[in-house]
Amino acid sequence: MKFRAALLASLILFTAQAALADATFTASATSNGGPLTALDVGDVVTIDVTLRSDADVFGLGVSAVGYDPSIASFTSGTIPANVLNAICSGGSCFGGLANTTTSAAESTENVPNLPEVQLFNGVSTVAVSGTGATDEGVITGVAGDAQFQIVFTAAAEGTTTISLGANTAYGDTVIGTGGAELGATNADVVLTVPEPATMASSLAALGSVLGVVAIRRRA
Repeated sequence: MKFRAALLASLILFTAQAALADATFTASATSNGGPLTALDVGDVVTIDVTLRSDADVFGLGVSAVGYDPSIASFTSGTIPANVLNAICSGGSCFGGLANTTTSAAESTENVPNLPEVQLFNGVSTVAVSGTGATDEGVITGVAGDAQFQIVFTAAAEGTTTISLGANTAYGDTVIGTGGAELGATNADVVLTVPEPATMASSLAALGSVLGVVAIRRRA
């Protein structure tokens, strides 16, 4: 069951209020091969995702969506047991929102024919007020580092955008007091695998520029 349905079934009702603040997702992507704008088929792209919030949160859904799986093939994901914790120490965290998603997996359950990798689903009957800054990184274990990591492999030529965060079109959102939907600023990562002809043209153009520079230097 998506967390929103669970939330509606279990959340204690409060007087609805306007959103206090946005939840903000940021992403940092690295490749083991070419740059993100000029990947080769087979290059592996690792994306670290960080969440920050300054609102009282009662529910949260996080996913990676919007990508073309023929270009970016989902490879793996590492997800946290909880986020927005009040206290974290030595791998133990308290006062946060627990994740009911046990592993990152790709599916088309929510939007037919459009893939989604679910990274987090969680609800609480009490306000979770952590900002995310005390959360320990899912890979590093260091406070404040990225809480999520997702890996894709470049599978074919083309350009595709991976949207990471609370994507309402897929049933994910940030829920505040009284069931009010809070704003979310999601992160986008664009991956491009150029066609061989495009790459050759770019290299030829670069060669021409370098040639002109060399001639000017000799002159």
